[in-house]
Amino acid sequence: MSRAAIATTATALAGCGGSDGAGQTGTPPDLPGTIDRPGTIALPPAESSFVLKSERAAITSLRYRQDRVDTDYIRAGTTLGPVYARWRSAGGNWASLDTASAPGIQDTRSMTVTASDGTASLTSSFAIDGNELIWRVSVRNQGSATIEVGDLLLPMPMNTDFSSGKPVTASVLKHSFVSGHGSHVFWMRANSVGPYLLLLPDQTTQLQYWEVRSLAAGAPGQWCAFIHADASEAEARAGGTRWRQPVTSLTLRGGEEKQYSLRFQWVADYEQARAAIADRGLIDVDVAPGMTVPRDLHVDIALRSSRRVAAIEAEFPSTTTITPLPDNAGRQLYRVRFTRLGENRLTLVQDGDRRTHLEFFATEPLETMIAKRAAFIARRQHRDPEKWYDGLFGEWNMETGTLLGPDNYDRITGWRIYEVTCDDPGLSKPAFLAIKNAEHPVPAEVEALDRYIERFVWGGLQRKDTEEHAFGIYGIPDWKQNRESADAGPNGRLHIWRPFDYPHIFAMYLSMHRIARDHPSVPTLLDARTYLMRAYGTALGMFTIPMRISGWSAYHTGFYNECVLPELMVALRQAGLNAEAATLQGHWATKIQNFTRSDADLFGSEYPFDSTGFESTQALARSAVDDPAAAGISRDAAVAFRDRQIAANLFCRGWLEPAYYYLGSDYRQTAGNAYVLTYMAQMGGWAILDYALNDASDPHPLLRLGYASQLSSWALLNSGGAADGHGYWYPGEANDGGAGGGFEPAPRGKTWLDQPHHRGSWYYSCEIDLGFCGAIRAARTIVADDPIFGRVCYGGRLGPDGPEIAVEPADGVRRRLSVRIAAGSCDVTLENARFAQGQRIRIAADLSSIGFGVEPYDNSVDLRVTLRRNGGAWRTVRVPSTNGPSTNGPSTNGPSTNGELTLPLS
Repeated sequence: MSRAAIATTATALAGCGGSDGAGQTGTPPDLPGTIDRPGTIALPPAESSFVLKSERAAITSLRYRQDRVDTDYIRAGTTLGPVYARWRSAGGNWASLDTASAPGIQDTRSMTVTASDGTASLTSSFAIDGNELIWRVSVRNQGSATIEVGDLLLPMPMNTDFSSGKPVTASVLKHSFVSGHGSHVFWMRANSVGPYLLLLPDQTTQLQYWEVRSLAAGAPGQWCAFIHADASEAEARAGGTRWRQPVTSLTLRGGEEKQYSLRFQWVADYEQARAAIADRGLIDVDVAPGMTVPRDLHVDIALRSSRRVAAIEAEFPSTTTITPLPDNAGRQLYRVRFTRLGENRLTLVQDGDRRTHLEFFATEPLETMIAKRAAFIARRQHRDPEKWYDGLFGEWNMETGTLLGPDNYDRITGWRIYEVTCDDPGLSKPAFLAIKNAEHPVPAEVEALDRYIERFVWGGLQRKDTEEHAFGIYGIPDWKQNRESADAGPNGRLHIWRPFDYPHIFAMYLSMHRIARDHPSVPTLLDARTYLMRAYGTALGMFTIPMRISGWSAYHTGFYNECVLPELMVALRQAGLNAEAATLQGHWATKIQNFTRSDADLFGSEYPFDSTGFESTQALARSAVDDPAAAGISRDAAVAFRDRQIAANLFCRGWLEPAYYYLGSDYRQTAGNAYVLTYMAQMGGWAILDYALNDASDPHPLLRLGYASQLSSWALLNSGGAADGHGYWYPGEANDGGAGGGFEPAPRGKTWLDQPHHRGSWYYSCEIDLGFCGAIRAARTIVADDPIFGRVCYGGRLGPDGPEIAVEPADGVRRRLSVRIAAGSCDVTLENARFAQGQRIRIAADLSSIGFGVEPYDNSVDLRVTLRRNGGAWRTVRVPSTNGPSTNGPSTNGPSTNGELTLPLS
């Protein structure tokens, strides 16, 4: 996004979290409502942009002098500045040393604290240098014998607690990239308004490891960045960690000292942060299409730095091809292909042996992964007519090869057992399976879906249309316990009040409607209209039943998969069900009206702060902007909401963090410390792509980020050929097509489901199929003239340069194409067919026409194509079927003798 676009969205978002405040000079530091922190004013030069308080030469409060928003970047009750180390002499045990309780000295320009145990000394100091706050750390060997420093770590106790009742601008979210000399960290507020607080290591300092660590008995954990980490990493490795960054220790001979330094500075926005990273000699990294890369595609990498990258070293040279490209836009460009499945590290080498590590993940082709995941889910269905849960798609433990069900919850205990049958985890698998089969139907998978609907859902999980509160969806722990409960109220037989559950079911029904309507050769248990009416009843139930039972309104929270509501309304109208469509439109408009209020909570869910609503908010914004009158709002209100919610989506998403598990991933409150590559990485990626293609004045930065997002969580799919062990994370043919519910970036800890982890993918799939739903919706081939990379293709392969643009789609679905080039833009969607596999789409250089081969869903009906040029109105073109009469006269050329179509775009 251009700086102007970032400023626009940030200013828009400021309305829901406080005034913008960036760059307001002359504002006094004592802001109204400021929480008074202990300590005295430290390093007080008036020309500095930092307002600090300190105790014992450690910082208790850090704020921006010109700010008008009450934000203290230090967590109350903590201090920034204590440094911790472990050292040992030859053959000895590790000894600990820290500056946390050592006395300090300070004056108007600096503050310093030193701790010593007689052999080693450790010093931490701060000084103001213009508009930078310099943090210097040194370790000294005071003895005569050589010592080894195994750990040198810097706690960062920032104010990252988004508690209920606090304004979102009172706290900040961390964005961290710990990866050698190119490491960087910044903290930003939820209203996305600058400045951001950026921390960069100096030339001789690197960060190589991190942990969330409690530094005192009973104290909460703090995020700690390590300058050296050999001791801690060895302990974690002994416990099974899969940490992949190289770590080091420091050797000091008698009397030797080693100094390190880092600098805090304020930056206005993402673009200024990127520039600061490059100017400091670190490396600003851009990639296209992402860092999770299908191995039938390549990835382009752009590197910007004031110190040129001298070499790129591949972790696996024999399976990695690195091709230098001509420099462009002040950046070094490279094209990389990975053939080794799984994690692949590239090391960027600069002068002085400065090293920065980029972690990529290579997957199977997208279409292969989608097919494997669907087949895997169908194979794990419980099929026993004697069981009450007959038809349930079971959870699978990839570590032990265990199929979970209500008679065996495996390692899932306590209240979390609902994960197996209901709620978002239990309902995500059939939702994905149905959405996939609406695109690429497999009769056995459709039969499995019908069995799930007939045996498990209708009259079980979901109340029938003949029952009171028809179409209600039962919640936790499972429908059988709720239906048989002695409690006749909301905690028992009426436990049908969680609105989050409903969209997964109406998305499933809508996809079954599409299968029955568009793929008549695929047998289904019900007819297309019955599936459609069940989708309608379930969607209506989302708005009415929870409110009736428990007072929970669906109008104020964004739900996963509810973005299909506009599509459902179109399907109802196409089926002549105009009254039903109008009813849903009324509820959707009410939800839009609630979200377009300036005080709407964009981060609320079942937790005070969450990142889960941004697929829904983009769908609401799309409807609002495209037809404000139907939503009952003004266009200005629609645009303001659109920009506010996309800025919120970007705020809690990795963008400047070039690692496959961060770039494009959403962040929860743990800010990249735990549970990344969640389902919302891909669902929110759909939202970013939708905004980039339809709204952004400069689409290219967001095309890069959006596509990286929608690719990102495919890294959790455990798939591969026999030569790959059938998967990277959990090898074995039985696990081919299994998936992890999230990625844990920390070296050790527990997953959200409460199982120990050692960095990497979960072995339960949990909710990740929601992400795969979003990835299918986002799947499209995009040709773009990128200002950094030149002409690129997302989700496809460009043919050789010629008089027309030739591109082979490889996005996994093959139904959607978008072009954003200097000559203009166009968008094409095949409504009831796919672009032919292995054939190139041919686009005239002036975008006047398009030619392509097709794989029709049904040869007996007309092909329907929707398209637009240069952002104009969408229009539908019908191409007569070659196997039957057309009821609509031909408006284009029909199939040519070579089986291709040519359509005018203008």
